[in-house]
Amino acid sequence: MKKFTFIIATLSLCAGFTSCSEKDEPEEQSNLVTLQNNFPEGMESNTVSFTDMSVTFTELNTRQTYTATASQMAATVNISLPTGIYDYSGVVSYSQNLEDGSLKELALRTVGNSVTVTGDCTLTLDWFLSTPSEGFVFSEIYAAGSPNAAGTSGLKDTYIRIYNNSAETLYADGLAICESDFVNARANDYTILTPENDLNVNFTAGTVWVIPGNGQDVPVAPGEYITIVDQAIDWSAQVAGALDLTGADFEWYDDHAMDTDNPSVPNLEKWFCYSNTIWIISNQCNRSYALVRMPEGMTAEDYLAQYKAPYQYIHPATGNEMTKQNACRIPNSWIVDGVNLGNRETYVHGALAPSIDASFACISDKNSDPLRFGKVFTRKAATTTPDGRVILQDSDDSAADFVLKSAR
Repeated sequence: MKKFTFIIATLSLCAGFTSCSEKDEPEEQSNLVTLQNNFPEGMESNTVSFTDMSVTFTELNTRQTYTATASQMAATVNISLPTGIYDYSGVVSYSQNLEDGSLKELALRTVGNSVTVTGDCTLTLDWFLSTPSEGFVFSEIYAAGSPNAAGTSGLKDTYIRIYNNSAETLYADGLAICESDFVNARANDYTILTPENDLNVNFTAGTVWVIPGNGQDVPVAPGEYITIVDQAIDWSAQVAGALDLTGADFEWYDDHAMDTDNPSVPNLEKWFCYSNTIWIISNQCNRSYALVRMPEGMTAEDYLAQYKAPYQYIHPATGNEMTKQNACRIPNSWIVDGVNLGNRETYVHGALAPSIDASFACISDKNSDPLRFGKVFTRKAATTTPDGRVILQDSDDSAADFVLKSAR
């Protein structure tokens, strides 16, 4: 990357501050922060025109936000932040003149977590190209399940929905749905020691489920979707308000006495799973999910021979170096879409590279909140074509792309 200095202007800082004493309370310290940006190569080209830039800082204790904007790449101004610990997310909109004379609208993003500001400082922002998918995307993820009769836990009427966001028929044969081995929570914020498990290189998977087919067995028309479920049964017969999933396209089935199979619904191929019994999608909604296009001709045996591998990490609670034996790697270049899930109380960072998902879709403000039951993550609609096809929003930023809706 080539480095360009770009210092963002402060907008009105109108947020209030929390004091420890009502009398003689000290003024909150304000710090001058210089934002120094690393942009991808080519951003200085005369074919690129910047139209807007925005960086938002969120103080993790007060949840106050501070947003700075700029309209020109050459601006050199500052942002003032109170002492605190911040997450930040930024976007740069720009257009590029192509060789055929057309104009392409693009975006850069930057994201950071738990940055401590205690005085005047310089913060380096690494920007990456946002490349929204024009193919398959996750359109819905229902991981919490419907509430049981007592409202104390979630049922297994869970599902994942995959949508064709393009203008042509695509084939889902060979697509893999993978859940992260890493948990997106503070207690599991491991320091990864194995370079191959760096999230900017590979996605570390705990499960790999693959849609069967020989290449053109599972067509998905433009604007259509397929639904993949845990158990393709009518859950409403057990609990009022639960879902009837008998019409699903596929189910993940573990061929185990603890699981239930609907023989009329085809099963996914289980290439890998960390569990020796059955896999249940993260009921806490605190893992990441990757939609993966496996290389043509790859078999489960080939994949496991090359990509099943242990990794070393330091556990945050004990400080001990440990080894996780049962995990796989997914090269980031294979991922066609990815979503980080979490809750606001314990989320630190996702298991996906920021270039795949710059933030996370939030299930609740608190960890283990029973109000999560019955809530489905749903991707927003961006626009509708003249023929009625809905194009879903995909900005590689799940906080912006997804909303929570009732699954009933």
